[in-house]
Amino acid sequence: MHKRMTIAVAAMLLVAACNQDPTSSVSPSELALAQNAQMLAADVANTTQTTCARWIWRLIDTLRTTDDPEALAFLEQARDYRESAREAFQAGDREAAREFLRLSFRAVLSAIIELFPNAPERTGAAVDQAIERIENFLGDREAPRIRAILAHVQELRAQAEEALAGGDEVTALALNLRSIQILHRLVAHVRDRHDDHDDVADREMQDADY
Repeated sequence: MHKRMTIAVAAMLLVAACNQDPTSSVSPSELALAQNAQMLAADVANTTQTTCARWIWRLIDTLRTTDDPEALAFLEQARDYRESAREAFQAGDREAAREFLRLSFRAVLSAIIELFPNAPERTGAAVDQAIERIENFLGDREAPRIRAILAHVQELRAQAEEALAGGDEVTALALNLRSIQILHRLVAHVRDRHDDHDDVADREMQDADY
């Protein structure tokens, strides 16, 4: 019951923030807070090595020295999906291209989990640590846009934990990495008032080279 209330409050905060006058600019004080908060999130991500790019680098590096057939099969599947995305894009079917990129990214995450089974838990812990450090830094300062984004990230974490409890490790990892990516680009999200933080984060991660 408490989790459902938390998610509902987070959703209302995000909607309220996104429904404000889009022409209004962020206050200099909140932008400065966002810059410091983003640095805190980046420090956690770098210390724990839990960003999307770092997991992909670890995957590729590990596959250079090991011969895990399932991980290699997932990576090959990811590349096939990526080629299908390229073909769909050239044919003018952007919707199909985005779907193939989504499937490709999930295949990469499957390969990561094959080699690093604790990836969902590690990324979740990193997000929780980043949120805690940012909230402690903010204290009682007024930062409505930052707090709305943090509430949304907490909602993603709740969804990730539910997915993990249900045995869907790929979705859990995807949601945790999305959360890290959002925090990693907190300044841009606060300054530019992105309508869909999730879509921005997913597109940035799916553009990674593998």
